[in-house]
Amino acid sequence: MSCLSVALSAILALIPPPQDENPSDPCCVWLRRSYSNLFAQSALDSAERDILEPDGFRTPHPPSDYSQRFHPDLPVRLQPILTLMILGVYDCCQNGNIHRMRMRVNQAITTAMDSLLHQLDETASEAQRRAWWIAMILGYQSAAVNSSSPIITTCDPRITTPYPAFEAGTDGLEPWSLILKAHAAHDSVSAMVRLITAQNAQAPSSPDMRDKIAHLDRSILSLSTECDSIYPSTQSNSADGLARQSFALIACALTHSARIKLHRFRAFSDIPIFLEKHCDLSSLRTDGSSPQEFSSAAVMEIESFFPLSKDESSMICLKSALAVSRAFRDIPYPHFPLSRSPDMDSSASDASGPGRETYYGSLPYFKCAAMQASYVLYMLVHRVRAALLTKRLSICYPLLNHPDVATEKQDAHRLVEELRNGAHSLLLFMKRDLVYEGTVAMVNDLDAAYSSLFGSLQRHR
Repeated sequence: MSCLSVALSAILALIPPPQDENPSDPCCVWLRRSYSNLFAQSALDSAERDILEPDGFRTPHPPSDYSQRFHPDLPVRLQPILTLMILGVYDCCQNGNIHRMRMRVNQAITTAMDSLLHQLDETASEAQRRAWWIAMILGYQSAAVNSSSPIITTCDPRITTPYPAFEAGTDGLEPWSLILKAHAAHDSVSAMVRLITAQNAQAPSSPDMRDKIAHLDRSILSLSTECDSIYPSTQSNSADGLARQSFALIACALTHSARIKLHRFRAFSDIPIFLEKHCDLSSLRTDGSSPQEFSSAAVMEIESFFPLSKDESSMICLKSALAVSRAFRDIPYPHFPLSRSPDMDSSASDASGPGRETYYGSLPYFKCAAMQASYVLYMLVHRVRAALLTKRLSICYPLLNHPDVATEKQDAHRLVEELRNGAHSLLLFMKRDLVYEGTVAMVNDLDAAYSSLFGSLQRHR
């Protein structure tokens, strides 16, 4: 009966039950979507009433088994805050509506600050800490997609630091903290990229631009090392254990995604390969005109102040893209022994399309990192194949491992296979979440790019 349980139902209603033999049937999809929309609207109405009347009941004479408490350790006053955040994720994953997600998350952050969650001390409960951390993570994630619309905490005078209540740590604190640091890195990279792309012959770069870029790159590299150090060597089947592993891997993916974003313009001149615009990646125009990319003058200007060469930035992008692919591949999936269908485990690698969707417990929430990494892998495949076709493999030597003339073709084909494996893993990760309609356009573009390079995904299992 709580607003939080209804919000969770909005997401759960989208997931086909294991016994559904035809989850892609338009009637089944429509039914799940209809119930999901009903739950989402009901949860929003209920949360707003709880915010206005936090101590009131929704019914004048509640039944004997009625309860607003979702969990014995979760205060009722936190439920509308968590509800708004879940609805923000719902708007992102199901509707692909980042603007509405940002609106919901900002409302959640404002409500959290009204409850003084931004001033927590060592006496704060675990529920309070988690509510605030989630609000910060979602806030920075929603802002990262469109840096022109920052979250409310960047300008609210009540917040003196973006990471309050992190000093008095609890178990599992590091992944939460690293995700926020990764988002902060994305913010810094977005600001730097705006400066880089604004440079041209009429507006010379600042004299310290090279040092700023180098310093930012070293900071992100240090953060990636920190992420690697906290990843547990053994897996746990407990809820908190799975969450810790997942957050550590997500922090890793976000950090490497930030490094890709910093070097992508230097390595690939932002040449578009996707039909539609996803995250901050450029898109191909559909009207037949030339796509937007850097002019020769702009490329030369960037070369004059960027601290690394095109080959060095390409190598950084390659390593980070493969790291993102491994991170998403290794995110643990929960086990459901009572409700899991017998063939679920055997079909774990068969999530190739909407013909037979099987849900594995993930949300397509950090999909921009997957899109960034996929872009890098596809661009490098184009580059290596062009070198093979023109018999100028020497231009790809920086990407190969100790190449020489005698083995350069073998080295190039090995690299293409490594790139294909990474792209394949990322595409599978995205396709597992096709029950959420907000990911369809992204998956379609990834699928089309993969098919054009390697053929059907079905052939490469």
